Amino acid sequence: MPFKTNALARCACTAVFFLFSISLLAQKTVTGRVTSNADKQPISGATVQIKGTKTATQTGSDGTFSISSSKDIGILVVTVVGFEPLQIPVNGRASVGEITLALSISNLNDVVVTGYTAQKKKDIIGAIAIVDVKNMKAVPLGNPDAMLQGQAAGVTVVTTGSPGGQSDILIRGVTSFGDNTPLVMIDGVQASLHDINPNDIESIQVLKDAGASSIYGVRAANGVIIVTTKTGKSGKMQLSYDGFYGTQKPLSGNVWHSLGSQELANALWIADRNSGNLTNGNPFSQQYGNGANPILPDYISPAGAKEGDSSTNPALYNIDYTKGPIYFIEKANKSGTDWFHTVFRPAPIQSHTVSASGGTDKSSYLFSVGYFDQQGTLISTYLKRYDVRVNTSFTPRTGIRLGENAYFFYKENPNVNNNSGTTGSGNINEGVIATTYREQPIIPQYDIMGNYGGSNGKELGNSSSPYADQDRLKNDKAYVWDVIGNIWGEVDFLKHFTARSSFGGTLDNGYYYNFQYRTYENAENNSSNGFGENAYYNTTWTWTNSISYSQVFAEKHSLKLLGGVENVYNYGRGVGGFSLNYFTTDPNYWTLGGGSGTPTNYSFAYQAGLNSLFGRLDYSYNDRYYLSGTLRRDGSSVFGSKSRYGTFPSVSAGWRVSQESFMQDVTWLNELKIRGSYGVLGNKNNVPGGNAYTQFGQGFGSTYYSITGSTTGIVQGFAPAQYGNANTSWEQDKLTNIGFDANLAHNKFNVTVEWYQKKSTGLLFNDVATYIGLGGANPPVVNIGTISNKGWDISAGYHGTAGRDFKYSITASITTYHSNVESIP
Repeated sequence: MPFKTNALARCACTAVFFLFSISLLAQKTVTGRVTSNADKQPISGATVQIKGTKTATQTGSDGTFSISSSKDIGILVVTVVGFEPLQIPVNGRASVGEITLALSISNLNDVVVTGYTAQKKKDIIGAIAIVDVKNMKAVPLGNPDAMLQGQAAGVTVVTTGSPGGQSDILIRGVTSFGDNTPLVMIDGVQASLHDINPNDIESIQVLKDAGASSIYGVRAANGVIIVTTKTGKSGKMQLSYDGFYGTQKPLSGNVWHSLGSQELANALWIADRNSGNLTNGNPFSQQYGNGANPILPDYISPAGAKEGDSSTNPALYNIDYTKGPIYFIEKANKSGTDWFHTVFRPAPIQSHTVSASGGTDKSSYLFSVGYFDQQGTLISTYLKRYDVRVNTSFTPRTGIRLGENAYFFYKENPNVNNNSGTTGSGNINEGVIATTYREQPIIPQYDIMGNYGGSNGKELGNSSSPYADQDRLKNDKAYVWDVIGNIWGEVDFLKHFTARSSFGGTLDNGYYYNFQYRTYENAENNSSNGFGENAYYNTTWTWTNSISYSQVFAEKHSLKLLGGVENVYNYGRGVGGFSLNYFTTDPNYWTLGGGSGTPTNYSFAYQAGLNSLFGRLDYSYNDRYYLSGTLRRDGSSVFGSKSRYGTFPSVSAGWRVSQESFMQDVTWLNELKIRGSYGVLGNKNNVPGGNAYTQFGQGFGSTYYSITGSTTGIVQGFAPAQYGNANTSWEQDKLTNIGFDANLAHNKFNVTVEWYQKKSTGLLFNDVATYIGLGGANPPVVNIGTISNKGWDISAGYHGTAGRDFKYSITASITTYHSNVESIP
């Protein structure tokens, strides 16, 4: 028995050792450490990949790494932002020791996403501005569209300053009578840049000329902004946090340089004397008396009352319309009310984003959660946004890639439109701001009972109180919840071909309501109160299918071909109502059925489709001479059958002069590329869906008629609502761009100069003149007039170091454009 037991033990040990040996033979591991050549410090987060495979890892905080493979490891490729990539032959070693990376002096090999493809910077010959996302995020705002201000030559951003306020983005000026908004593509889906979490953005490119943007055809007339969001990288899970907290402060002091109460009264006295408006030889005012100088009263309501007058008895005070006539009592503010600072106050702003990312050679993921809260310095304005992003990709087998990008956000943003209550549009109430310098300083912020002060009388005018107008908005609400994303797949075949399909879109939902108060401090707005409630949704989906071909012949001729089809569909609906005469201003009773007036209601719907074919050819010889051509054909449902389709071509050429042999001795010039482009784009932004057709509508107050003359014989009728025009076609935009890019002084200094010209013909505009005498129907949009636009884009930057650890960059850009309306009826 002992012999048998030992034999079994020896067999078991032999088997285990044999299996362990097989495991060791099957798994190859290489270790090492990555450092910087500048300071010999370890580099964390560098990617170490086995060349020719998807197997990769990242260095730790001490710069070390360990990477394994079931096959022999031939060459390691080490990459990290800010350093030149390096390839290390392993040669059977278990450790490659210390790998030293050199600081990058040029980013010409960086890959950026353009129209449906990606290109290296050195190969770009179109007018493309690459935004430095890190610098952009340094501006503490919640909306990337506002952050774009000053970040790219040729891009003009006008913001409202309101939390969540929409920004107007113009690329190379105004070239249309209507919508000049550029196309925004986020991960291949047409969407809005406004509510994307800035911390999720990996890169932003702005396509400015026809050579760069014509691949998007009719949607690219106003330029294109390409946004790519972050994705996970192979390696251990990386947790990150990005956040800030701060305070926004309005301007201090006498912002409008306005007069005080006595100063304004003196000015009124001077005006009356100059105009000869005198009584008993002196100016007269119910507020300021009749004398050589104006005397400030104790009360302005009742006008000119003195302290102790029976008319100022608080028992007479009443601001409740249900209890009888309004009797307003308020003291004069003899020192003067600073109306600007009644509505503008310091306000906090904060942002927090937590993300987790990682992956393997077969899959990657990125998950982020964000919260943004900006209280407006203008009271009763704010933006609160909650967002979640999930980006994943999978490689189930070699040559097949699948993935998705999904973004969800919910926001509360009850900003107001000018003089029309809450709309959720993000536009600031400019009327309130204007009133702060028009309201007389003698009017107090509050009356004797602590309620809103104002000008309830003719003596000081019936201007509203800016504080009352804005403070009453505090219970108005506006909510938006959106979903943006796509799913995609790629297949490599026949060695040089890749087929790609992507389907995605947006779902935009909104709801908002506002209450209009019956005022007592302003005699002009005291007829009735009212309540409005509205909801809407918008949907857009995009389905793109393409095949690309890429090949290099004889190591010098690079050829890339792209062809595809695309379908875009838009649909939306909205509904709302308004009612008058509510018995209470309590928000708990704000429903459309709560008013005693006759409710009004509305609804709307729209839909439009776009079908497209597109193709692109890119050729380069020896990284020196470049030629590119694009052709796109779009068909839009907003046009009639006679003019539904448009074809939009472009051609671009470039010459890297710095690659020529005669430039090799010019050491101060590292890169010089001359480029130019010409192309034709279209524009349909200002055309409603049914513009080609004459439409009829009906309404109870306008098209119902009593045939018999009694209320029981009412018959429904119809009337023209819109006149159609089947001949309306695209605006046609012809674009020319000539420029050069240069890097000098060991790539420390870079400059880009471009001259451009754009001529837009057949501008889309409502033909009011022709149809003005044909009833109340809306006129059609027709092609009318010509606009030309030309100018310069100049950008320059210097990147330097001071000592071992301090790096700095100085950038500047100049944009000019001159728009000229050349013809218009």
